[in-house]
Amino acid sequence: MGRYLRYHGHGVNLILIITIVTQISLLVFLVSSKSVEADEDDDKTIVRKLCSQSLEPEPCLDCILSDKGRGTSNISDLAYSIMFCMYSQATHAHDSADQLFQNTTEEVGLKIAFEVCKDTLFSASNTLWDGLTKLEVSDFQNALVSARIAHANLFQCVSAFRKYADVAIPSELVEHMVVAKRLYDVVRFMFYLI
Repeated sequence: MGRYLRYHGHGVNLILIITIVTQISLLVFLVSSKSVEADEDDDKTIVRKLCSQSLEPEPCLDCILSDKGRGTSNISDLAYSIMFCMYSQATHAHDSADQLFQNTTEEVGLKIAFEVCKDTLFSASNTLWDGLTKLEVSDFQNALVSARIAHANLFQCVSAFRKYADVAIPSELVEHMVVAKRLYDVVRFMFYLI
């Protein structure tokens, strides 16, 4: 009977130790998850404040908060996110212009306008990709130059419509171009803060 009580006593101690370790682990997990939530809230507050100071707060917030791969809220990481969104919009605009070019058979002037647009928007997306690689090595000055060149490419597309077609730019194309232009205003603001 004494052996049973001794064994039973060790079993109670073992269960007590396991329970305590489990509770401590749970407490550490809960504290760390609240810390992560607090960090995410702090990050969103920083991003909201910074974006509100830019010329285009809405696309700034939409872009940065949708970037789940961004590690920090330092300005160079935020500039990278914005420039990547600008690159994505330029790429979508190029795809739209290319599709419109391929599907247009009617008016020669319109076909030329789409061709100029697809070429300049292709150049814009490539230039922005180059800018992203420059950002990765902290070559901020040349990354901003890439953004400026891509921005100018957007306006070459607009000019092509005025020059060759004298019609409104189709909405599926202009939507991406407008967002890319708005993101340029944000990326320029970010570069001035670096």
